[in-house]
Amino acid sequence: MAYTTAAAAYTTSAAASYSTASYGSGSSSWGGSGYDSCVQQCMGSYGSMGSYSPPPSSTTNSSSSGSSGSSGTGATHTVIVAPTQGVLRYVPFAVNASVGDTVLFMWGANNHTVTKSSQLEICNKTSDAPFATGEQNTSFTFSQVVNDTNTTFFYCGTTGHCEKGMFGMINPPSVGQGQLGSVAAMMPAMMTNSSSMTAMQAYTNMMTANNSVAAAWGSSMDMTNIPDWAQQSFAENVMFTRTFLAANPETINDDGTVSLGNLNGNPLMIPQDITAVASSAAPSSAAAVTAVATETSSAGTAASTAGALKGTSGARSLQSSGFLIGVVAALLGAFVAL
Repeated sequence: MAYTTAAAAYTTSAAASYSTASYGSGSSSWGGSGYDSCVQQCMGSYGSMGSYSPPPSSTTNSSSSGSSGSSGTGATHTVIVAPTQGVLRYVPFAVNASVGDTVLFMWGANNHTVTKSSQLEICNKTSDAPFATGEQNTSFTFSQVVNDTNTTFFYCGTTGHCEKGMFGMINPPSVGQGQLGSVAAMMPAMMTNSSSMTAMQAYTNMMTANNSVAAAWGSSMDMTNIPDWAQQSFAENVMFTRTFLAANPETINDDGTVSLGNLNGNPLMIPQDITAVASSAAPSSAAAVTAVATETSSAGTAASTAGALKGTSGARSLQSSGFLIGVVAALLGAFVAL
């Protein structure tokens, strides 16, 4: 792949107060069997958004060009590199792009990289047409032109970040809906063996309750050849992206594709990182595990329904001082025109 780097600035601001959230949990019945209390515990303990302070502004990096010196001729797909300080995620976790498209990485926090890797060595720089930004700070951007549709893995090279789950993909491997090895098929088994995974899925289900497309995002991604150590992080990244999309419902299209350009100037709502749920979760009952697994399977089915209704998550009426990233429409529009 050929690539270019560029620098641009976008603003960050803290959220004002919002009215009570309406995610379909609080007063709704989740089918009993212990799941109702699990969801209520998530609501009470974790809330819908974390409270973040804007990352400190950094000096805009000077532009530099890579081997191609130009951007692609197709669409531009935006990926946020760490939406706020302390959240070690790429958002969205994966994008699908055609030959000639450009993937634009925008830094939302300091001290992160975008470095190409491989499926078997997710946290190691590849020697196959490598790209690496070096450690960069808020407001830096990096554009990667897609030359083929093979799966491309990338990760944050800052010490310890990739091992904590900060990796992502362009053109992720996929299988048929619900088939062996898919996220939809793997998640129930993963939750059976992990109370923290159960808590994270319960929280994700709560956040995406009124948005079937967000709830099913990533269900067909293939985890078959993902190293064992990275499988939970893979699932966590899928769940975090789902909560992000539900918090910003305009960014997900009816076909499940993600477009941050749909914000049209609205601020970006950043949900609490999914691992914060796991770290505070009490052990879940077997009944709750079963209920969450059922919800996961239902979400996978919803994704394949043509014209599925996205609904609204109520994210913009949250009572929280959650962190906002002002990814303004003017900036995104400028890069779409690349």
